[in-house]
Amino acid sequence: MEKNIEHYTWIDGIVNELKARNAKKHVIHGMWTPSGYFHIGNARSELMTPMLVFSTAKEAGLSADFNFFVDDFDDLDKIPGGIDVNKEEFSEYLGKPLYEVPSPVAGYKSWSDYFAHDIKDVAEKFGTRPDWHSSYESYRKGLYDDAIRIVLDNSKTARNIMVRVAKAQKPDDWIPIMVVCENCGRSATTTAIEWTGDVVKYKCFQDREYAKSCGHCGEVKPEKGRVKLPWRLHWPATWFAFGTTFESAGKDHFASGGSVETGHAFMREIFKTEPPYQVGVEFVQIDGKKISGSVGNVISLPDWLEFAEPEIMRFLYVSYQPSTAIEFSLQSNKFFLLTDRYDEAERCYYGSQSLTEKRTEQLKRQYELAQIRQPGKQPVQFSYSTAAMIVQAVPNKSISNIEKILKTMGVTKELTEYDRKRISLRIELMEKWLSKYAPEEIKIKINQTAPVPVVSALSEDEKSAVGDVKKALEKNISESELQSEIYEIARSHNVEPKKFFQILYRILITKDYGPKLGPFMIALGKDRVKSVLNSVE
Repeated sequence: MEKNIEHYTWIDGIVNELKARNAKKHVIHGMWTPSGYFHIGNARSELMTPMLVFSTAKEAGLSADFNFFVDDFDDLDKIPGGIDVNKEEFSEYLGKPLYEVPSPVAGYKSWSDYFAHDIKDVAEKFGTRPDWHSSYESYRKGLYDDAIRIVLDNSKTARNIMVRVAKAQKPDDWIPIMVVCENCGRSATTTAIEWTGDVVKYKCFQDREYAKSCGHCGEVKPEKGRVKLPWRLHWPATWFAFGTTFESAGKDHFASGGSVETGHAFMREIFKTEPPYQVGVEFVQIDGKKISGSVGNVISLPDWLEFAEPEIMRFLYVSYQPSTAIEFSLQSNKFFLLTDRYDEAERCYYGSQSLTEKRTEQLKRQYELAQIRQPGKQPVQFSYSTAAMIVQAVPNKSISNIEKILKTMGVTKELTEYDRKRISLRIELMEKWLSKYAPEEIKIKINQTAPVPVVSALSEDEKSAVGDVKKALEKNISESELQSEIYEIARSHNVEPKKFFQILYRILITKDYGPKLGPFMIALGKDRVKSVLNSVE
């Protein structure tokens, strides 16, 4: 049965569009240049979006392939921030293909191999195993040869498109090809001066800011990687050579006169075929700044796996429209809000929570698409925020002790092996997050006794209210019941509840605020909390 369109995710909408195109096989592409670090911003447009479309297309019964291109025929034009290399030593490689530049770190074949390993090594952990393609190797194998000849034979049309669509200034005799100089191995410093129909004549006279020309002149057959296409033609040539039907890209490519608009014109007017269906994807920002792989302020895919499950990243990108910018932060409450939304979607999926019909169905679908494997029975929920409290507050973090704590929090279900593994993983992830990313307001140190200045400032009513909290802790009480009872205790002693919560935080951790108090006290252990409160006299 077809789902109500209101319940679709954006991914379902794209797959519906692909269905309507009636292709025998859909070819879905991601493409990335390994000049710097691959990060969660790259991952949104180049890996996660096409991967989610691919898996959903397969689920819908469409025949589909997923290719990922490492665009390693591009030049090395600068050394990215955060890379500790001898810049003078590496300057001789500026202007050369990334595939041929030595790795900045020992143990890798090349510059591109080093930067690509972060994605290749962990992509499967995020639920994808694309067919990997090197642009450099694809050119050398001759996979672009037909496209190159078509472009050379239609140079005037290519020039007209660049002038008309991109508003670019191109000379009348412009030949849209980049020859790899036979002498110095650079392509950005060469200019094609004639296409005879058999060979391209060129000269290496064009200095760049990052690379000097060598002055060589020569001629080559435009095949087997001896030449390459400039970016605006390389992209549509890839669609043509591989039969691409869907690709996403950063929103900047979709600007008026940008590479998407010129690429579509090249496809229709030069390659005589329709371009793929494309969507523009907004940036991911960290603390208000766009992530830049060439600058080095990145969260890589391996970094992500140090503090969160891969399903959380999938959920993040599933739950935002591609056209919506994502403001992410590891050092604020935004991280916990994301993980709490994931847990809420999990409850909706399994029917233990219900919102409005539309919102419930959307969350169920988002949760389903976020999963790497088909979901089974509902797992016991153990939130990231609870894990953060336990890591800091409970010395014994064995699974058996955590199971006892969960029972005091109202979890009566017996833990399955999957539950135990997930709880253990979240404890491990939170230990790493707390050590590397947690802001000071999240970090807590539990007092052995109430601080003297705090106790001396209490009124008799406030001290009496603290005494009633100790009595409440002697009951068989859940975290939510304890939270509610603290409110009632405050009111019964004519203490403003907000102030009373602040008093309890000051007594326990010498701060004015902290984790949600009821769950926090349960996680600490009732006896431990009572021991601290006993020092209030």
